[in-house]
Amino acid sequence: MNPPKTASSSGTTWAARTADAYVAFVTRHAKSVVLFFAALTLGSGLLAARLPLRTEFSWLLPDDQPSVIALHKLTQRRPSTAVIEVGIASAEPAATERFAKALAERLRTALPPDLLREVDEDDSLVRRFIWQNRHLYASLADLQRAHEALAARIEKEQAAHHPLLIDFEDKPTSPADNRPLDDLLARMKDAQQRAEGKAGYVGEGGRLRMLVVRFRFGDTEPEKGRIALRILDQTVAALAPAQFHPSLTVGYAGDPVTAALEHDLILGDMVTTTLLCLALVLGLLFVALRSFRSVVILGITLSVGCVLTFGFTWLVIGHLNSSTAFLGSVVAGNGINFGIIHLSRYLEERRRGLSHPVALRLALSRTLVGTLVASTAAATAYASLMITSFRGFSEFGIIAGSGMVFCWLASYSFLPALLHWLETARPLRLALSPNLQDRPASPPALFSRPGLRAALPVGTWLFLLLTSALSLYGTKRLVADPFADDLNSLRSRSLPRTAPGQWSRRLDAAFGRDQSGGFYIGTDHIDQVPELLQAIAAAERGVPPDQRIFGKVDALPNFLPGSQAEQQQKLLLLEKIRAQIAKIEPHLEDNGDDAKLLADLRPPPAESLRPLTAQDLPLPVREAFTEADGRMGLLVSIHPAPAYQVGSYKSTQRAVTLLRSLPVSEGLKRALLISGPEIIIIDMMAAVTADGPRASVLSLALVLVLLLLSFGVSRAFAITAFALFIGSIGMLGLMGLLGIQLNFLSYIAIPITVGIGVDYPFNVMSRLRQDLASKGLLWSGLVQTGGAVLLCSLTTIFGYAVLLTSDTGAIRSFGAAAVLGELTTTAAALLIVPCLVGVWLLRKKR
Repeated sequence: MNPPKTASSSGTTWAARTADAYVAFVTRHAKSVVLFFAALTLGSGLLAARLPLRTEFSWLLPDDQPSVIALHKLTQRRPSTAVIEVGIASAEPAATERFAKALAERLRTALPPDLLREVDEDDSLVRRFIWQNRHLYASLADLQRAHEALAARIEKEQAAHHPLLIDFEDKPTSPADNRPLDDLLARMKDAQQRAEGKAGYVGEGGRLRMLVVRFRFGDTEPEKGRIALRILDQTVAALAPAQFHPSLTVGYAGDPVTAALEHDLILGDMVTTTLLCLALVLGLLFVALRSFRSVVILGITLSVGCVLTFGFTWLVIGHLNSSTAFLGSVVAGNGINFGIIHLSRYLEERRRGLSHPVALRLALSRTLVGTLVASTAAATAYASLMITSFRGFSEFGIIAGSGMVFCWLASYSFLPALLHWLETARPLRLALSPNLQDRPASPPALFSRPGLRAALPVGTWLFLLLTSALSLYGTKRLVADPFADDLNSLRSRSLPRTAPGQWSRRLDAAFGRDQSGGFYIGTDHIDQVPELLQAIAAAERGVPPDQRIFGKVDALPNFLPGSQAEQQQKLLLLEKIRAQIAKIEPHLEDNGDDAKLLADLRPPPAESLRPLTAQDLPLPVREAFTEADGRMGLLVSIHPAPAYQVGSYKSTQRAVTLLRSLPVSEGLKRALLISGPEIIIIDMMAAVTADGPRASVLSLALVLVLLLLSFGVSRAFAITAFALFIGSIGMLGLMGLLGIQLNFLSYIAIPITVGIGVDYPFNVMSRLRQDLASKGLLWSGLVQTGGAVLLCSLTTIFGYAVLLTSDTGAIRSFGAAAVLGELTTTAAALLIVPCLVGVWLLRKKR
């Protein structure tokens, strides 16, 4: 074993001078540096712990997006849009009914007035109101046909018994003569049955009931939604459902329920993936470095970098969203690379027999530039996302980019101090490695066997041709159909199996989708609403009912029996029908079928009929359309029809396009405020389509500039840039071949793969250049740096791979795309760069 060496780091480069100066500083103030970072980390941790998680998709779009502006304005005008559907089911209908009534009464007192708007047990008030005004609610066409049928009958009988005798009993009328009257009476009877029907939203033969709880807050206020759900749970538990019937169950559905559940699932994913990533990464480091102290040093250094990152996030952003919630594992998986490169080089120099100060100087000086460029490239790639208006990209870029900076700073300021402090307290004992001892200078050789030298050029070009062809083919497939159609795949995969998911399907099947969800439209004036409703009806005119995507339209005029002019026409027809019936009845047999028919159809006296206005409607209807400033009837909501495929990107895009192209006047088009969850999603994908390519191109341009500044116009630049291209295109190709499509989150993998992907070929190329310049053994240097690169890649892959365990589909898709990017860029660094360098050296030798 050779004695330890004490030579200082050689060279006069700025990296060597910086290393000498910082090591000299650290040897004097190591403890102070460690304590300073400990205090800084503690303060940052307190800030990071206050970060709220915003899981609503509207937080991913910029505030100036039309759908977001409309959402905010509509929320201010009509804050009470949140609806929770409470399902109650048991095997005994009577028990279901008793519990539903008891729960409705309890909820009216348990929920505070600032949260609760109403507990809707049924629509009996509306049904009775329609029955009481049934003649006005009859369609104008039905009344006109009834009037014409009566007139034709009178005319027919008068002609048969000229001059004045009207004998309806001598010549019975045919069924066809009475059909318009029978149809009108049937519709009135139907209204009567609904009015007199069983109270409540009842389904499944009485075994299922629904309460519709409407609140004084919007769907974009998840904190209030969670408070409401907690009170609901407590109220249901206090009633003891099992006492009403052993089989009685209660469940919830609606946007606030789904939002609260997804928030909790994402929060759980955030914690789980971060802890799992740390466990896997630290375990891998222990196996690779075979040094418990090294693992502790890297773990503490990584923790410092990550905590500083999220403390900084609280200062500049103030929250996490559904795109950035899982960045703990991403920052950890990528940020530890700098510490690995630094510490691996330090251990390599120690195993050569160098003393601690010398090894620390050499490790700092010989990895400082490479890791600085790599961290700058990664931070630059992330920073390229900041030019986008899509906050799902820009905030991701801020957090991840700052994470690379803080992790690099921790690796080259805190790590040396901690390493020196521990080394001073207890020196590290490492066995010397003979293969790492200095050897006499020899001509550079990457491959020494003649067969390999002959096969290397041919094998290299064939390998590049095959991988390029597959990558381009896969990329073509991906570009042809980039976005996944199943939007539900972006959400929680366990949601359909949860109680809210099951209750949602059950309540939709029993009562339809008319209580919540859909598109929301706001107008400026009540006179604009009729034009809007006509445009909505015209949008799908001629489309078969089973193929329409617009379902029930909730608008104040739709609850009235027509406009004032239309009601006046109905009143005139009703007056004529009343006169006709009065003229006919004296000639009818008492209790005969015709007498009963006309008695049922007879309109009430003229003095008791008048046109209805919004003020005549039942209070629940009026409240539903009353805004915060007291205006009424300016808001319209459209519920989806059965043909609308909920969760389909193409179906949603069709609906949004149809809605935004309604045939209305220019003045109304400018005044309309259109929003809703589906519109937010479509705008998100449009923002991704617009911002994603710009961020990718900028990321590539900035990385190439960094490479050019580092290598100049040289073969090293060309080889590294080519490896970067192959790695990036390879990721897209694999995604296309494996059928992994893009979405608002997985698209981020493209620009960050460009930035992080340059890290590995750059470090390999830098080490080969160092060994070439020093006449060292290329194979030995490649093994050492290649091993460190592979270890860095594995830690990063672990950071992404743990996302595959997430319950949220968007996070899983990002993890899958990013893992593929790591595999292709690592392969490019460890295979393409050495092979191209070998080909270059062979040509140079010849």
